[in-house]
Amino acid sequence: MAETSLDLAPSAWDRIKSGLSYVVKLRRKPLGFAGLIIIVFWILVSIFAPYITPYGPTQFSSDKFASPSPSHPFGTDRWGRDVFTRITAGSRTAFTLALSATLLGLVGGTALGLSAAYFGGWIEEVLGRLMDILMSFPALLIAMFVLGVLGPGTINVIIVIGIAHIPRIGRVARSATLQVKNQEFVEAARVRGESDFYIMGAEILPNILDTLGVEGAIRFAYSIFLSASLGFLGLGVQPPTPDWGLMISESRSYLQIAPWLAIFPALAIASMVLGANFLAEGLEEVTGGER
Repeated sequence: MAETSLDLAPSAWDRIKSGLSYVVKLRRKPLGFAGLIIIVFWILVSIFAPYITPYGPTQFSSDKFASPSPSHPFGTDRWGRDVFTRITAGSRTAFTLALSATLLGLVGGTALGLSAAYFGGWIEEVLGRLMDILMSFPALLIAMFVLGVLGPGTINVIIVIGIAHIPRIGRVARSATLQVKNQEFVEAARVRGESDFYIMGAEILPNILDTLGVEGAIRFAYSIFLSASLGFLGLGVQPPTPDWGLMISESRSYLQIAPWLAIFPALAIASMVLGANFLAEGLEEVTGGER
C-alpha cells in the first residue's frame, strides 16, 4: 500500500492510476465485474428514469390492477399507477438514500477511526469504547427508535443509517491506519514538521482509501437494505414518493390478486444489494483483501 522510503506518500495521480487499474482488474473477477455492471445499470436507470416510460410515477389511471403487458411491463397498482415507472423512479430514491447515508458513515467513521489510531492513548480508548457501544445495538433497531422519535422522512433516514454505519467503518479505518501510521513516509512528514492533521489527511488517508472503498461498497449494500426495510415499516420515505420498500408494504393486501406489486420491487432491491456485495467482493480481491 505505502512506499517504504523517505519520500512523500503516493501522489494524487498515482492514486487515480491505481483506482483505474482496479477497474481493469475487476474484468478478471466474474462476480466483481457482474456487480459493477449491475450498479452501473441502476445508475443509468436512475439518471434517465423520467425518459424511460411515458407515464409519471404518481400518475393515476382507471386501469387498476392490470397484469403485466406491453403497455405496462410490470402491471399497475390499485391506483392504476404504472409499476415499472415507479420502480425506475424509485431507483433514484434508493440511490439518494444509500449513497448519502454511506458517504455520511464514511466521513464520520473515517474521522473517528483515523483519529483513534493516530493519537492512541486515552483518545483511542474513549473512541473505541464508543464504537463498541454503538455496534452492540442492531442497526435496524437503532434506526426504528430514532425515527420513532424524530419522525419519518428522507433526511432523517439518511442521518440514522449514516450514524449506524459510523462505528463499523470506524473500526475498519482504525485497523487500516495502524498498519500505515509507522511507515517511513509518515515519519518523514513528522521530521519535516508537518501538523498532525496534515499527516492524517495527506499522508495516511490516501493510503487507506483502498480499504475504505471496499467497506464503503459493503455499507452501500446495507444502506439499500436498511432504507427498504424502513420504507416497508412506514418509517422511511413517505407516499406518494416512489420507494421500493414502501411499494412492497403497500402490496401486502393484494398479493393474491396482484403478486407483481411485490415481486418486481423485491427483485429490484435484491439485484442492487447483490450488485453492491459482488462489487465489494471483487474490490476486496483486487486490492489484496485488506479489510
